[in-house]
Amino acid sequence: MDWQSLTEKLRKMGMEVGASKNFKAGSPKPNPIEQVTDGRFINTIYGPVYAVRKTLDATYIHGGAPLQPRSGWSRISTQSRLPALAQAPLENFVYLDTETTGLSGGTGTMAFMVGAARFSGSELILEQFFLRNPAEEPALLAALEGFCQGMEAVVSYNGKSFDIPILNTRYILQGFDSPFESIAHFDLLALSRRIWRQRLQQCNLGNIEREILGFIRTEADIPGYLVPEYYRDFLQTHDAYPLQGIFYHNQQDVVSLSALFARLADLLENPHENLLSEPKDATSLGSVLERMGETELALFQFERGASLSQQRDDRVQALLRQAQVLKRQQNIRLSLPLWQEAAALDSIPALIELAKYYEHVEKNAEEALTHTRQAMILSQKLQGFVHRSIPDIRQIERRLERLQNKIDKLNSLEEQR
Repeated sequence: MDWQSLTEKLRKMGMEVGASKNFKAGSPKPNPIEQVTDGRFINTIYGPVYAVRKTLDATYIHGGAPLQPRSGWSRISTQSRLPALAQAPLENFVYLDTETTGLSGGTGTMAFMVGAARFSGSELILEQFFLRNPAEEPALLAALEGFCQGMEAVVSYNGKSFDIPILNTRYILQGFDSPFESIAHFDLLALSRRIWRQRLQQCNLGNIEREILGFIRTEADIPGYLVPEYYRDFLQTHDAYPLQGIFYHNQQDVVSLSALFARLADLLENPHENLLSEPKDATSLGSVLERMGETELALFQFERGASLSQQRDDRVQALLRQAQVLKRQQNIRLSLPLWQEAAALDSIPALIELAKYYEHVEKNAEEALTHTRQAMILSQKLQGFVHRSIPDIRQIERRLERLQNKIDKLNSLEEQR
């Protein structure tokens, strides 16, 4: 065996070789993790693991958002297809975020820090488990499982695709059963996108934090993409001082999960009291409620979206969604003024709906033809522009042809009389 080569490889990995590690004269000694963070060692059957605990009480406001739902979590449980959790204690929900050695996942990716939080009464208890070196992974996983004991659900942001698969893999590779394998999961990414992606260019947690929760991170934070590099440097230098930014980053991610869960739960549970001030957001929330079967709440949000709108497209979208719900309720005459208002704003879908109404309800083919022609003129102007709300021009052409044939036939019958 080439011991010299092996020694060099170990040194490059940051592992000490021999009785002690020699430092160059005058070089500062590295700062161990326990000297730069206020943590402690948790003993497990697999040895100790380092952890930092933080407690936030009920008075804490994250930016402008409380940490606990004020109105319950029945509807967010239903929306997440977890109706059994509607009455579960909030203390049994674990908010979780990981910091890993790579952003792409895979069996070679380790979670070197896991931030987990849960409520104990009105206090949020946050624990950050940290790997001083990869050999401590069994202890970290054991300590994390102990923290999650009694857990009924995990709350994450994109955790279904990233955090939980990585943790499940690490438990399997260590020969353990993962406590997250079959656990119920509130992944807040999908719901956040449904409500805010029409207005926000990005729906990553950092942007949701700033724009929705009103929380601004301090300069202590480091970008997520730098986290693996910082940890690799730590393994080589054993200097934990730069890791303070990672602890801060992870802490805010986890606390934001709690605040975001509360915000989303309140929006769905009691939208009349938790009013959205942006028209796009109100209309999007209406769409979420509509899919849940909460028709009256959806109509309220669509009406609010229309009333708040200063932009033509926003108002048209809200009017069309409201009219569509009323049409499905067989209240087509209530839909009529909404279509007319949207048509006045040059909405092609509204013109098509008016054409259908006059043809099939009023039996007025001439009026239906007028609206169809107007839709055709607008469609021709918009050729070359991709827009989901513009029907296929060929469908409009077929409607025009059919209506014209119907009118010609009716005229022919009149002449024969």
